[in-house]
Amino acid sequence: MKKMRKETLAIFGLAILLCSVFSGVVVASGEKVVKFGGSTLGGDFGYPSPYAFYPRGMGYIYLSFGFDTLTWKDETGVIPWLADSWEMSDDGKAWTFHLHRGVKWHDGEAFTADDVKFTFDYMKEHPRPKWFKSLEYIDRVDALDDSTVVIHLKKPVADFLVTIAGDVPIIPKHIWSGVEDPKKFRSKEAVIGTGPFKLVEYNKEEGYYLWEANEGYFKGKPLVDKLISTKVSDTALALKTGHLDEASYWRKDIDVVAEFEDNPNFKIIEGPGYWVLQLIFNCEKYPTNITEFRHAISYGIDNDEIIQKVVHGGAIPANPGILQPGIEWHNPDLLGYEHNVTRANEMLDALNFIDSNGDGIREYPTGEDMEFELITISKFSREAELIQSQLEEVGIKINVKPMDKSTVDTILKEGNFFIAINGHGGCSYPDILEAPDWPASTYHNDSYDSIFEEQATTMDFEERKQLVYQLQETIAEDLPVYALYHPKRWAIFNPEKLDTWFYTKNGIAHGIPYELNKLVFIGAEAPIPISTPTATATPTPTPMATATATPPPSAAPTPTPKPPGFEATFAIAGLLAVAYLFLRKRGR
Repeated sequence: MKKMRKETLAIFGLAILLCSVFSGVVVASGEKVVKFGGSTLGGDFGYPSPYAFYPRGMGYIYLSFGFDTLTWKDETGVIPWLADSWEMSDDGKAWTFHLHRGVKWHDGEAFTADDVKFTFDYMKEHPRPKWFKSLEYIDRVDALDDSTVVIHLKKPVADFLVTIAGDVPIIPKHIWSGVEDPKKFRSKEAVIGTGPFKLVEYNKEEGYYLWEANEGYFKGKPLVDKLISTKVSDTALALKTGHLDEASYWRKDIDVVAEFEDNPNFKIIEGPGYWVLQLIFNCEKYPTNITEFRHAISYGIDNDEIIQKVVHGGAIPANPGILQPGIEWHNPDLLGYEHNVTRANEMLDALNFIDSNGDGIREYPTGEDMEFELITISKFSREAELIQSQLEEVGIKINVKPMDKSTVDTILKEGNFFIAINGHGGCSYPDILEAPDWPASTYHNDSYDSIFEEQATTMDFEERKQLVYQLQETIAEDLPVYALYHPKRWAIFNPEKLDTWFYTKNGIAHGIPYELNKLVFIGAEAPIPISTPTATATPTPTPMATATATPPPSAAPTPTPKPPGFEATFAIAGLLAVAYLFLRKRGR
């Protein structure tokens, strides 16, 4: 009997040890660990260094946990960050930044203006594909002293505080000055920044990230000791069982959100999508190069039906000018294309696209049937199928062809299509209007391009706003794309773990719509020094308004279990339970 008890104790001891190992992280008493995921989160978004992160929104957010920018944004707009204050010259071409003193890199080295100058010089010399495009506007950067830097521009940049100062991650000179090929730099030094979190573990295959708090962070110790992004198969179940503390949802996930509305253990916040799904026309191929034909197609589409049947009300009808309704740049008076089959048929008849044989399909003047391939990524196949049936009512045959995203992007860039469904974010700033049919490039309008360039350098808000309105009017009239809908977005979270979640005004950086602003995890910031040096390199500087971010305080830290690998944990526990029962039986 004693032997059997010893074997039983040994098995339970082994069970505890294995559960600790397979649950990934041993959580110390009092540690606060927050785990997030969701239908739009979770998964691999690249190594979170400035040259390795995946060039989409989540990739940049993960980068921002470890790296800081000169400015940042909160719920109200731009706020000071690595820079405590700044001035703009009268001509808008020079910006003087006064840096926060006492900032340290993760390895303990001091952060100075030399790092800022080095960052911009290095990134101009080594461009980062698909990101930081605005660096082309920089002429030169001068470090006047350890805490003062002046950025000189080739021409004024209206969104400078967002697209450059608030977007470019400052990197340490003492590390990156020895890196000749930044695209291949993947060592642990590549993720050393000044940010609130330090990367501890990254697993590409599992889409798993683990960060720990930077206790010496210049804005104060983060509210969270460890931060985990993990991929799960059932997000709602993971929330309910505590394997996730927060999850992000959008579009048709509205059905999942409804499950939590009456659950007292969770809170829900809703935010704008800053994203658009659109029908892209090839403006170089006949007949989609005919403006009236594009109008007719749009009148034949029923957006309300798509929103109700596909995303179950989890979206709003899109602005024909692409930008998200509700932002300061949105033009509310644009030409609309409400579903009108009669109007669509009249326009197609006027173009001499007639169904001469009565088979329900219109023909070209040369006699061939009007038949098109509608390419889309698989995620939006249902939208494509509805459009297929809707356009059948106006005599146009559509064949839906779903593909993976990279293939669709390649086809659009090469112009090998007639009609396509694709989507993108960034719909909160005018810079997204530079190429309205992106990632395609078949729309050409010199007048439009001229207006875009003018608004990008117009510093007066009201003047610029009118120019942006003109851009939207042109898009709505020329219709290189027909915007379908803007999705709604939700965050569901356990408030006992963290109750500081919010959506950033106009999105993180230049329009990333997620609720994962690093301010959520930081809390009240450290005070800004009273005295700041005065710049001398800018002609008659004009002070700019600044703000201070103070997110709401969080509840006291509570112990948190570590979730990754819980399936393996339960499997092992089950095997050990069987072994235990076997031993009991043998010991009888």
